Amino acid sequence: MKATLALAAIAGLVSSVSGQYYGIIAARSASPIHLAPIAANGQRLWIGKKTASYCPANVGDNCPRGKRTTFAGGDGTLGMGTVVPGGQQVYIDPASGAIGYTQAHSASMPEGAITTGWTLDEDSNPSFGTLDWKRGLLACSTKGNSSKGPWQIYANLKRIDFGPECLGFSALTANVTKASAWQYT
Repeated sequence: MKATLALAAIAGLVSSVSGQYYGIIAARSASPIHLAPIAANGQRLWIGKKTASYCPANVGDNCPRGKRTTFAGGDGTLGMGTVVPGGQQVYIDPASGAIGYTQAHSASMPEGAITTGWTLDEDSNPSFGTLDWKRGLLACSTKGNSSKGPWQIYANLKRIDFGPECLGFSALTANVTKASAWQYT
């Protein structure tokens, strides 16, 4: 029953299935982040913030709407689901564990940034799956209380002691047919 509800929620999050891009929602039963979408905002990933995107005026009608966040990859590395030339790579800040993404047209990341360890598992259904980082993902409240958001997304790094305001979660995916933004800001 829970799996059916989660899959229905994912299906509602994205408009179509089958493609190389996918949206993500958090799964952590009986928590305020359960079935909430992951959004790109301020070069970081969040639950409880709106997606922030940009498209240059000269792209015109060819620009994706940019209202939701999509991702690409998951076979070792992860990228944002964008169409900007050069893309936007996802990385883990080695000092804090915060998951961020590069600015468009730049490969700049913090020194020692971690870009590997991502796994996309679609099991027998290529429309739905799970994304994981090798030691797990956390959503940490910026309010210092796990029940109030927004929550910033972190990778569970061994050397960092994450507090009680952080909730471990599973990242459920649903494929979409195209990128959802020109670039995320």
